[in-house]
Amino acid sequence: MVLKRIMMAVSLAVAVIFGGVATALAHDYTLRITNLMDEELLAPIVVTSARMDKHIFTDGYVTPEAQEQILTGDPGKLVQRIGRRAHVVHGSDGPPGVLLAPGKSVEITVNGRRNSGLRIIAMVAPTMKPDHFVTALVNPQSMLPVIMDRYDIGYDENRRMTEYVASGAARVEVIAVIPD
Repeated sequence: MVLKRIMMAVSLAVAVIFGGVATALAHDYTLRITNLMDEELLAPIVVTSARMDKHIFTDGYVTPEAQEQILTGDPGKLVQRIGRRAHVVHGSDGPPGVLLAPGKSVEITVNGRRNSGLRIIAMVAPTMKPDHFVTALVNPQSMLPVIMDRYDIGYDENRRMTEYVASGAARVEVIAVIPD
């Protein structure tokens, strides 16, 4: 009798835990992305499933589509390569009115289904450095803020190798969970 009760309690606990995980995976998330740099602006920001990294990074560098976004600020080809899992959000600062100024934030709601995590990537406007970008992997289920790191693709130095530059360029926060 005691063994039967223990097994029922364990079964119930497993059902609650895994049922909760399945429910959490079905949520949509609203993210707030904040530019933490002192002087530089961020170009349009691409948010996608971390599973789409193969369309962004390759052999220590970036794909041609990601390179175009990093060098020009135009995410069009990268979004086209990724497909419907890519989302773009932009600020309203600087010419042409799509940049995110220091200290400012943007918000975007993304679907949490089938996402093991989210990749966020944006060009640093080339006012000081011509080939820098910020990126981070975000687990929206953790609800913890994530600091985006800054990288240099080495395009202007003709080395074409992605190198870490600094942390603290931007912050990503999950500000709302929207159940299905």
